[in-house]
Amino acid sequence: MRKILIAGASGFIGHALIENLLKDESIEIVGLSRSFRDSAHPRIQWKKCDLFSLKDITDAMEGCDSAYYLVHSMLPSASLSQGTFYDFDLIMADNFVRAARENHLEHIIYLGGMIPPGEELSWHLRSRLEVEETFRASGIKTTVLRAGLIIGPNGSSFTILERLIKRLPIMICPAWTRTLSQPVALKDVIKVLRRVLEEVSLQNSIYDIGGPEIVTYQGLILKAGEKIRRKSKLFTLNIIPLSLSRFWVSLVTGVPRKLVYPLVLSLKHQMLASKQYAWPYPNDLSTSLDEALATSLTEAPNLSFKGHVPVEKDVRSIQRMVLPSGKDANWVAAEYFNWLPTFFSSIVKVHLDGQRCSFYLIDPAIKLLVLEKSLERSSPDRQLLYIVGGLLSGKQVRGRLEFREVLDRKYVMAAIHEFRPALPWYIYRWTQAIIHLFVMKSFEEHLKWIVISEQKVIT
Repeated sequence: MRKILIAGASGFIGHALIENLLKDESIEIVGLSRSFRDSAHPRIQWKKCDLFSLKDITDAMEGCDSAYYLVHSMLPSASLSQGTFYDFDLIMADNFVRAARENHLEHIIYLGGMIPPGEELSWHLRSRLEVEETFRASGIKTTVLRAGLIIGPNGSSFTILERLIKRLPIMICPAWTRTLSQPVALKDVIKVLRRVLEEVSLQNSIYDIGGPEIVTYQGLILKAGEKIRRKSKLFTLNIIPLSLSRFWVSLVTGVPRKLVYPLVLSLKHQMLASKQYAWPYPNDLSTSLDEALATSLTEAPNLSFKGHVPVEKDVRSIQRMVLPSGKDANWVAAEYFNWLPTFFSSIVKVHLDGQRCSFYLIDPAIKLLVLEKSLERSSPDRQLLYIVGGLLSGKQVRGRLEFREVLDRKYVMAAIHEFRPALPWYIYRWTQAIIHLFVMKSFEEHLKWIVISEQKVIT
């Protein structure tokens, strides 16, 4: 019995993939979810797993042979999320790789986005590329599938398109709606996902998967409108900036800006499959656009776009920082604790006692935060400290601070996860949360200054 893990199993692609995998009685599935789920089938095991937790992923992956990674994080993952979706994506991918190495996983299959060659990419596509690079540099066999718009019920991009058609009989279209794309049917994507699991000769490669038809976004709008008998009149106005068009897309569809904005910014790129990464089985991608639309539009979309809703108020704050040459995460953590008192002009001081670090205000008895280093879960390339007390700390379950190296030691990520403040939520958001972000941005500039200083010495 093969055990296959699916990260993103509760999404529309994950759901369809599970249905397909269950047809093979030699496969057992481990589906990851942010909340507890009951297994409706004897060969599905749902595991509650926070992809920001390395321990969660490592435990969930135990005994698995291969894994599908269908995750893309653009919606909030905490009550307060400080940072960018692409940094969130990068940490989750890095966690996945570390867990895969620990569990001796044989094969990762990653469904990402098409990467137009020779262009300055939007952050949405750069994020997909960074995740891809993280997997491919892991030393684990990785198969990358790049797709543009996937036509299927309850897909976020397709649902946005459908809502625009239903709610706007007349559309003033910006220039990006004339960009060419190669939409692919969900059922064809599933065929490809299954084939790369079975055929060893296809593995450890990159493939662009696009449907048989090339169409502009305006053409796609008109085709989809015909299927639901909603004809829209389209007028193109090239002077509409992306910033304005993404605003009205969010306003009309009711989809959060954090999801809409990156998607719209990526639409300026042509999403066409390249010959260099051509899928060798064209028949797998032969479903016509008309058929894909007809199948998808018969089902009512059921998306709330809320993201993760935590039980209690919690905080996630992630900042990407340049890593000075020859340094590691262990050095960055030590530098942070040395730098902090000078930044606050000795008002806030740091006391180190073994593996415990206390931040205090003037008097050591007035402890603001107390952190304790986890020797078991720390390494030179990742330092993990649990938040265990202090006046500013509420009751913690897994509140933690970490420094970790990513992208082949190009950057270090400073991240707080699942922190629960002691201050009332409204006061915390407008005081401690802002101060923390300011401090981390200042530390980021401090590391940049070290890098610049080193470069000046070399030259």
